[in-house]
Amino acid sequence: MPHTLKHSLAALASLALIPTVAIALEVRAPHDGTVTDTTYYSSGAFHGAVDLTGRCNLDPVDAMFAGSMYWNFTIRTTSAVCTGSGSGNQNAVSHTFADGNVFRMWHFNRTANSTDRTCDRCSLGNVGGTGAVTQALTHFQVDKNGTRNTAWYSGYTVRGEFITRGEVIGVL
Repeated sequence: MPHTLKHSLAALASLALIPTVAIALEVRAPHDGTVTDTTYYSSGAFHGAVDLTGRCNLDPVDAMFAGSMYWNFTIRTTSAVCTGSGSGNQNAVSHTFADGNVFRMWHFNRTANSTDRTCDRCSLGNVGGTGAVTQALTHFQVDKNGTRNTAWYSGYTVRGEFITRGEVIGVL
């Protein structure tokens, strides 16, 4: 009987749900600033991203993840813009993950570093105001098939919070 009990317990143990370790990818602030918008704008309209203020053309915008990743740039304006250049005129950089999620950053000013490439926490540009903005900021958004994902920053950051460079603002 003890031998049978031992095998039965071993069989039950093998069926136990053992949690798998998921490696979370921390999204870290690329510069100091205050969070101005998250899921909704102050007007109540849907935003679905995090906006972080910064010092225009002074604060570098770094890649936000540890590890080499390919960054794809779309440069629509090459001048240093701090308070908006019109809707559709934002500079953008993105990284597409294997699961189809796309991480995007908008509104930065172009620098010599703003070129398609693979890098690890490299500088991507400077804080700017390209596109339809009223102040210099960096916009961080995750989407898949055109749908914005807000879960990555929920519980990590809120409107009005001051964030320091390197602080976690969300997890993918």
